[in-house]
Amino acid sequence: MIQIFIDREKMDDGLNKNQSIGYLDFDDKSENSISSNTLLEDYYKIIYMEKNGSIIVDFVEYSFTENALLFFSIGQHFQISKESRGSIIYFNTDFYCIAFHDKELACDGLLFDNVFELPYLNLSTNLDILFLKLISSIKVEINKKDFWAEEMIKTYIKQIIISATRTLIKSNNDSQIVSYDKELARKFSQLVELHYRTNHNVSDYANMLNITPKNLNRKIVSEKQVAPSIIIKQRIILQAKRLLANTTLSIKEIADYLGYEDYSYFVRFFKSQTGLPPLSFRNAL
Repeated sequence: MIQIFIDREKMDDGLNKNQSIGYLDFDDKSENSISSNTLLEDYYKIIYMEKNGSIIVDFVEYSFTENALLFFSIGQHFQISKESRGSIIYFNTDFYCIAFHDKELACDGLLFDNVFELPYLNLSTNLDILFLKLISSIKVEINKKDFWAEEMIKTYIKQIIISATRTLIKSNNDSQIVSYDKELARKFSQLVELHYRTNHNVSDYANMLNITPKNLNRKIVSEKQVAPSIIIKQRIILQAKRLLANTTLSIKEIADYLGYEDYSYFVRFFKSQTGLPPLSFRNAL
């Protein structure tokens, strides 16, 4: 596996670190690579992956036998295999804030900031045609760079998000009516993503959601088949792994960043969850 492969000649038009919106096309013929860890760290990403492509996301590999659409939150790390082909649309919160638009789109905690799973769609022929058309329209508008381009792009992004959210909910529930428990799980996911560094206990999130810890545990287990305490721990450990793999921060600095004043406790916690002390995990990469 390697980093995202693209045509170097397309980089100036397709990727500018100071851009608030942009795109990359990747294929299996390119000789140069860029790292999502640096240039795409601070962006939301929508990735269109052609069939037979594969990608590693936060230390887990995914392979696709059909064309697929994937959604990445800010801070997620990924590596796309050299054999893969597709496109990345990326944008930051200055261009399109997912949290700001959540009341109308209901996608935060589902397509983005989803602590339960990697959100993606395997695309039927009709969906494939729809999303390819929207992605192509975004690319055209990015290259126009005129007065109307920004609003047109936001309209296309919104269409992608609405269509994907609708499809994902329908495929998971055979209905487009969102139950209370599903909405509670989505809100819990949002809150964990926002507060995992400072709030480590289920009771903290239960208070934010105006529900008892026992009730929250019961509903999340019923909806996601996993306890909220485990989700919180997994999110903390995931961020610790990201920092160990992609930064030069010391173990103590990582512990402090994740809200652990007791360095020794953090080391024991990390080992209990992964089987390795933090330093051994870093050295094994």
